[in-house]
Amino acid sequence: MARAFNRMARELRDTVAEKQRLARAEAEASERETRRYNALLESTVRERTAELELANTRLSESLRQLQATQAQLLFADRLASVGQLAAGVGHEINNPLAFIISNLEFVREELLRPLGASGAPRSELVTALAEAREGAERVRVIVGELGNLARPDSMESGPVDLGAVVRSAEKMAMHLIRPRARLELEVDAAPPVYGNGARLCQVLLNLLLNAAHAIEPGQVERNVIRVNARAEDAGGVVVEVSDTGCGIPPENLGRIFNPFFTTRPVGKGTG
Repeated sequence: MARAFNRMARELRDTVAEKQRLARAEAEASERETRRYNALLESTVRERTAELELANTRLSESLRQLQATQAQLLFADRLASVGQLAAGVGHEINNPLAFIISNLEFVREELLRPLGASGAPRSELVTALAEAREGAERVRVIVGELGNLARPDSMESGPVDLGAVVRSAEKMAMHLIRPRARLELEVDAAPPVYGNGARLCQVLLNLLLNAAHAIEPGQVERNVIRVNARAEDAGGVVVEVSDTGCGIPPENLGRIFNPFFTTRPVGKGTG
């Protein structure tokens, strides 16, 4: 019986040892499989991270290109407006230049008179020179406004004087408005707004040009274009441009905010 007991104990020890060996082998296999899965997961994460970084780089580049294209389109729109204004602004410049030349010629003739010869009083010479200076200032302002409009767009924003922006647009559009309608401005009470002055000027200039194009020349007293800027109770600022022109056909109302949409012939409008 003792031998049988010893044999049973030995077999039990062998069985336990075998189970322990199998457990260790299974644990080692499980650990190896875990390490393999971890390595595979890390590799997959690295690949996905690299793909996401590449996609992010491409998206950033696409965004940069879109922003550059948008800036180019806005600048092209502005240059198109300058092209439309060129002839009229040339006329606006020619008027002050005419009396500048006339007044300077008058002063030159008076200065060339022989000493002792009767001529215009000194006060008239001073007045003529003052008028010539006023005309030169008018030309400087017009050229300056055109330069601001034609300058490549800046993304900088800051406080903008709406009254100054409206008057800047007025100076450039007045040659087109003058034979068609009276222009009434109510903008002095508007507070400064945060934005880009050149872009705001472009928007208001286009609105004034569109309003002028909607009115036939020759009936100034019957037509008016109004620009009203005011603060709202909610803290915002509203700018309204209205006119007594022909209006917008109902079929076009849904398209008025489409970029560059216009009902005028090619070269006659920027939308």
